[in-house]
Formats: sequence, structure tokens, C-alpha cells
Amino acid sequence: MFEFLKKITLRASYECQESGTLPGYLGSTVRGILGHCIRDFCCDRQQEQCFRCEKRGTCLYVQCFSNTGGEAGAVNPYTLYVHGQGKENWEKGDVCTFDLTLLGKAAEQAGVYLDALQAVDQKGWGAKRLSFRLRQVIEPESGTLIYAGGKSWIRNLYPKPLMIADRKVSYACLTFDTPLRIVSGGDLFETLPFEVLMQFMIRRISLLTTAYTDFCMEWDEENLLAHAKQIRIVCEDWKDVEFSRYSMNQKTGKLELPSKTGWVLYEGDLSGFVPILEVGRYLRVGKGATIGFGHYEISYDR
Repeated sequence: MFEFLKKITLRASYECQESGTLPGYLGSTVRGILGHCIRDFCCDRQQEQCFRCEKRGTCLYVQCFSNTGGEAGAVNPYTLYVHGQGKENWEKGDVCTFDLTLLGKAAEQAGVYLDALQAVDQKGWGAKRLSFRLRQVIEPESGTLIYAGGKSWIRNLYPKPLMIADRKVSYACLTFDTPLRIVSGGDLFETLPFEVLMQFMIRRISLLTTAYTDFCMEWDEENLLAHAKQIRIVCEDWKDVEFSRYSMNQKTGKLELPSKTGWVLYEGDLSGFVPILEVGRYLRVGKGATIGFGHYEISYDR
């Protein structure tokens, strides 16, 4: 169903070079550093805001990292997942590993992101500018090397179609191990009905498809959501997460992003929804996918 969508994951590992502290959720920090690196490569108008720049239509920074809007909205073609969330105290020799998953046309521009991952060595992390050194970059599904010891294997930067197998299931348990922000009418969700989950997933898939592929996505959204209403919640458990990140656009210098972690178990005729649930593991759900939010693992009854 989603073979038209190409993807590649770059798993990067960095070794800490000194003691210090960093935020427990590093996705925003990592995204910020990568963005600075890519903009350094691509932009010759650093003082100009992207949405006002006459070059934005052909700019690699806008295309690969910071879409400022347009037909498909401000959706970006990558997601982050930092392993070992919650670690704040870092010592020399500690290793930070994160997955950068590139989608659609971004997967075909993987070399830009690899250059940025190498340039991160020259940037400090967090407010104290903690120093990290790149150890290696691999493609985790195949285990192939992309970068290590100063050598790159560019031939392994090869995106593959997103292949998802059908399966007949009656139960699905989704465990969100990074903050989940599903917001409607300005309010963060309290419970997660299946039709709400599907509504947000369908919209995200549609936006990414429009912006970063040449495929025309045609599906009966009304019928899908009608069927989704028949799926019931068996049980769910959520914990509030108070999250904030630096923002130059806020008077306080911080953008508050309240969210939740937790899990939900669904029951019903879920077989037709498996492809959407599986693609959501790569595309994520809710706001903040590019800083690591909305990541989940999923288990089925068979």
C-alpha cells in the first residue's frame, strides 16, 4: 500500500568528550544542531527569514529540513528518535545514539544529511556547548556501514520502498515512549479513541505524500474513519509530560509543549488498519515528529 514512499534510516552514534548536563529529551537539541549544519551548507542569506526569502523555492535547507509552508503545509520529510531518553548527566565516553529517518524525496538527498551528521562534530550540544564526536553512522535494518573512522560508504545510502505485510488482527497495543502531542481546539488529548488516532495519521500521511512524493494518494477517508469508530479502547494509561524548548519567537525564550507518554490497547476488526499503523511507526503521529515526538512500538494478538 505504501511502496511508493521511499525511506532510509541513518543511525548515528556520538561519543561525549567531556562531562556536563543536557535536556532529558534530546530530540529538540539534535534537530537544532542538524538544522544549523544544513543551513551553513545551503544558505547564503543567513540573516533573512526563510519564508521571506526569494530563493526558498529551490533552497535545499527548505526542501530537506525546514519547509516553511505551501500546498502541503509546513510538514518536514524526516523524523528523529533518540535512544535512551531521559538521560541528563553525561560523562566523557558516554555514547548518544539517534535514528534520523528520511522519507520520500528527502531519502534521495541522504548525502546532505550525512554531511550534516559529520559537521555536528564542530558544534557544541546544549546551553553549555558540550562536545561530542561522531563514531559511526549505520543503516540499522541491514546493519551496513555508512560512515566510520573518517571513511564514508556512499553506496549504502540507498533508500528502499516502505514494504508492509498484511496481517489479520483483533487487538493492537501501542506504547508511546516519547512525548505524544495530539491537540484539538488548542487542548491536549485526555483519551485516544481509535478514530482520532486514524484522523491524525491519515492527515500526516497525506501531507507527506503530497509534499515529498510524486504519488497521488487516493483513499476513502470518510469510510476509513467510519470503520475506525467501531474499534474500541480496552484500556489505556497516560502520564503528563511537561516539555519546553528554546524558541526565539517566544517572549520568554521558551515554547511550552505539554504532552503525554503511555499506552493504549484497541480491540476490533483492525486488519484493514494494519498498514496505516505500521507506516505510522516511521512517520509518527501528532505534533513534534521532527524533534522525536510521537514514536511508538506496536504489538498485535497474532
